[in-house]
Amino acid sequence: MGLREVKKERARSAILKAARELFFSLGYDGTTVEAMAQKAEVAVGTVYNYFESKSSIILAITDADTNAVLRENRCIPESASGLDVLRDYVHTFMESLSMYPRKLLGELMREAFSGAGGSLGEGLLEQDLSLIEGLAGLLERLSGTGRLRDDFDPRTASLVIYGIVMTSLMWFTADENRTSQQMLDSMDGMLEIACRGLEPKGEATL
Repeated sequence: MGLREVKKERARSAILKAARELFFSLGYDGTTVEAMAQKAEVAVGTVYNYFESKSSIILAITDADTNAVLRENRCIPESASGLDVLRDYVHTFMESLSMYPRKLLGELMREAFSGAGGSLGEGLLEQDLSLIEGLAGLLERLSGTGRLRDDFDPRTASLVIYGIVMTSLMWFTADENRTSQQMLDSMDGMLEIACRGLEPKGEATL
């Protein structure tokens, strides 16, 4: 990598670092591109050289935070049940969001599900599709190893689990007294109920 590329990467990293700090302290609505530029010690025009808009910056941050779990080809331990593997996958995804302030999570979910469209909402839903695809692939692998039944549609089942994840997140953001552990515990309960319909026929354990 040449000196020019190194400088460009440093500038981009500085912008993302400043943006993350501002988003986490002020929320999405309260953060401006001008504030990012000032904090990163670059010109406003420099920010727009790297990112089209404020929404593209938060999307770059959320994508980086969830990228590993959404795209990782996870190892499935021989001793792990289907529920164990699904719980581990979903917990890892939730942990990638656990650092986000409740206010920021709520704002992002509002944009994703408001139906108003826009680049932020569309980008967040596209990232959610990555989660759904990752779940579908994992369910297919589990079915192939006998941990889950082989007569269900992984894509449809992944939508059920996605619904559980989103319900848990919405409940968490709406109730300030709800802890992250309570969120995970209730999500685990819903996952167990879902998995009872996916476990191999004739087996009583998950």
